Amino acid sequence: MKFRRLLLTSTAAAALAMAAPAAHAATPYASIFGGASFLQKPKLAGTRVTHTTTTAFQTKASIDTAFKTGYVIGTGWGIDWGSLRTELELAGRENNSGKSAHLVTHYAAGPVAKHSFTTTLANRDATVTSDLALRAYSLMANAWFDFHDMSIGGLTPYVGGGIGGADVQLGGKLNSAKIYDKNQFTFAWQVGAGVNMPLSAHSKLFADYRYFSAHGAQLTIEPGYHGATVGVPFEASSVLVGIRLDL
Repeated sequence: MKFRRLLLTSTAAAALAMAAPAAHAATPYASIFGGASFLQKPKLAGTRVTHTTTTAFQTKASIDTAFKTGYVIGTGWGIDWGSLRTELELAGRENNSGKSAHLVTHYAAGPVAKHSFTTTLANRDATVTSDLALRAYSLMANAWFDFHDMSIGGLTPYVGGGIGGADVQLGGKLNSAKIYDKNQFTFAWQVGAGVNMPLSAHSKLFADYRYFSAHGAQLTIEPGYHGATVGVPFEASSVLVGIRLDL
């Protein structure tokens, strides 16, 4: 259901953009691109409360680790209206963690009525081995503005961005124990700027910088962590190159 809403949102946004008036004949195109993803250090932390009829259980967890440079690959389908391009984009991003992480978990219980959590059942505060992968698979509706009157030596600058949704996933191992790889769909947006360079009458090479954000995913890390839930923001800068072909 969440994915259906995101798909409808993205499609509607693209349709509204494509309805804009254009001075030139509309030209459909397809593109492929790839590049490097530089993930901002995410704050992986959260609290989860569960209860029985008499007892409430609280789990707090945080994972502090750096992530290496990752990758982005994607494809787009759009229409070039002249100075405005509108498109739908599918992309995948992945960044892997360093070899160690600071893991803190606190598991406590207390009466349901008071939620005081006075009894500590388990505690951990240690540096552990890590092999985590943070991924985001996105569907975006983009609009790009080409500044043809600013072209220099065949290079045409452009700016733009888009909105849509992303399936954010966190998986891998902590302290040599595989965690439950859960995913969640969440709102995503991006902005960017770059340049186009013609390769032929019907193809262009492009390079750009983009900032991508998919914030709000709440993922459960199991087993072994008492069902701890952590917020997983995916915020990354990327440098991309690609080819666009007129259809």
